[in-house]
Amino acid sequence: MRILLAFGTRPEIIKLAPVYRALRSRQIDVDVLWTGQHTDLAAGLIDFFGIDIAFNHSGIVAEAGLAAKVGIMTKRIESVIRASHYDWIVVQGDTGTALAAATAGFLNAVPVAHVEAGLRTGDMQSPWPEEFNRRVISLCTTLHFAPTPGARANLLAEDIRAEAVRMVGNTVVDALQFARARVANGYTPINPALASLPDNRKIVLATLHRRENIGDHMDEVLRALRDLAHDGDKLIVLPVHLNPEVRASVLALLGDTANVVLTGPLQYPDFVHLLTRAWVVVSDSGGIQEEAPAFGLPVLITRDTTERPEVVEAGFGQLVGWNYDAIVSGVRALTAGDAPQRIDAPNPFGDGNSAGKIAAALTDSRATQSTIRAAPAELRAS
Repeated sequence: MRILLAFGTRPEIIKLAPVYRALRSRQIDVDVLWTGQHTDLAAGLIDFFGIDIAFNHSGIVAEAGLAAKVGIMTKRIESVIRASHYDWIVVQGDTGTALAAATAGFLNAVPVAHVEAGLRTGDMQSPWPEEFNRRVISLCTTLHFAPTPGARANLLAEDIRAEAVRMVGNTVVDALQFARARVANGYTPINPALASLPDNRKIVLATLHRRENIGDHMDEVLRALRDLAHDGDKLIVLPVHLNPEVRASVLALLGDTANVVLTGPLQYPDFVHLLTRAWVVVSDSGGIQEEAPAFGLPVLITRDTTERPEVVEAGFGQLVGWNYDAIVSGVRALTAGDAPQRIDAPNPFGDGNSAGKIAAALTDSRATQSTIRAAPAELRAS
């Protein structure tokens, strides 16, 4: 059996690394294709997880425009597929890389397995373009690995056959457990700014990057963070995204603010270390909504929708949008005591055994064959 894993962003590396390791532990031939959507953001991750890259196409990131990037990625991935035989192509989430790889797989009759399938907001503009990407990927997919019962229900509601959907949890929990063990005792952060964080401040971890929030929405969130920094008992730590517009907004509103620590993108061990120290998270990120529950951390979600409603239902997250008052009052309530408020509830995203379940499903010929329709002969021959 031979499997192609395709990824190009930091979250994809984190969430597919456990799958890669689980497949390799079963002595499966795994080729990894890297599109390099995130280069600086992914620094150190591939080595941290011990991943061998077979196909490096990181030059694609220089192309302008989403459509051009996806088109080039699809063509490059198709050339890899046509040069060899793969039993599966595995994609994760809702990125341009996942969209391109799933499309290339479908059009070349290679079964597609989608990790973190079934996330939906119901709004094609939020998040954009991820909601579009994930819906198209579902159309291309043979085996859907849903992280939660809600995600599974979304897929079934779209008339996807029940036998093609597996509820496995989220591989981010597997990755966090791996990383947490590495930073558990006496860890010294790689980033000097984190190594010197004072012990007597209540750390508010903030991340902001969504395209649809750039402008007035993001500025409102940044004003709230600025005023929270003036409280004096808090330290706002914000790894600044590399998007020039995001960076410009952050520097304009927080650049000279006391009790604000602005860093570049963090290497993953540093990020996990910061999660262990934070009191509360303020973020528009989807991934951090999954990561925070592993640490019992509350999250104020600066969006008006989430494709991860489980984080809200389980009590870890609150949708506060871009409302200044909601952000300020929410953070102050969660930092009012003398110790961090940890949420004592089951993690809605699983127990850290997701990758093993995925590897078992991909390598179980009896299970997988029942989900695969016969490929058109003309595609295999073309």
